[in-house]
Amino acid sequence: MPKGVFQFCHILLLCVFTFPALGATSKAASPICAHPLSAGYNDWPPYAWQDRQGVAQGLDVELLRSFAEYLGCEINFINVPAKRSHQMLKSGTLDMMMGATKTFEREEYALFSSPYRHEEVRLFVLDEKKDSIKLSQWQDIFSQKLRLLVPISGWYGADYEQTRERLAQENLLVLSPDVDKSVQMLTYGRADLIIGDAMAMPYIASQHQGIRLSVLNPILDHNQIHLMLSKQSMSVEQLKQFNKAIKVLTNNGEVARIVHKWQQLSLAKQTKISNQQSPIDRQYAGLSSLMFSK
Repeated sequence: MPKGVFQFCHILLLCVFTFPALGATSKAASPICAHPLSAGYNDWPPYAWQDRQGVAQGLDVELLRSFAEYLGCEINFINVPAKRSHQMLKSGTLDMMMGATKTFEREEYALFSSPYRHEEVRLFVLDEKKDSIKLSQWQDIFSQKLRLLVPISGWYGADYEQTRERLAQENLLVLSPDVDKSVQMLTYGRADLIIGDAMAMPYIASQHQGIRLSVLNPILDHNQIHLMLSKQSMSVEQLKQFNKAIKVLTNNGEVARIVHKWQQLSLAKQTKISNQQSPIDRQYAGLSSLMFSK
């Protein structure tokens, strides 16, 4: 081979291996999300809520932002009541929802991602009563005749579902419209215990009511939490990509870092309240809140 031809071929090979092919597909040329995705949420701190500036905040919000950023997607968060958000997901006017428990009914209209975190259902008492009320199992509620406060909306585990009628018959069941009212009613002395999400219940109590709660031993339920994608507006391929993002950010520790951050924020709020207020002060704060609430 002539020397000049050899040098030309050598340069050509260098160009092929050094520079990407002109026809190679890039992430920007073939995006996972061709347009911004809409994600619905309702106020459920510390997982999601709308701040005074109208911006979505919370653990689930930060996690979804991280998944979307990894995929190069843009998310528009829409604050919408829970029941309405499910209707919007069915019709495809909403692309996604966060913090979802998988059920057969929901699988009819939604694709579920891999689980990205877990939730626990626990029992709580006012901090000043933690030494006087002890439980090692669910049946202790009946043997000790303890009144249980339960928000009317939510899943609280098989033990509660199986004994709900018995609780009512023995006048141990006190229903409330939501978590805020439950905390107020507990402070007012309407019940001895309160049931709810292990992270949300003490966070809401400390943030909105200025109350510190103590958790009791029994773990009543343990659920895997998923993203829900609308079958009308999202594809199976997009689901696979979000699963990939969940896997990568779980394996590199980013998911654990974000969860730990919000756990510490919740703990810091409760510790601050405990240091600033005496038990009498906290009871008075709860009573005042109840008296002046609508």
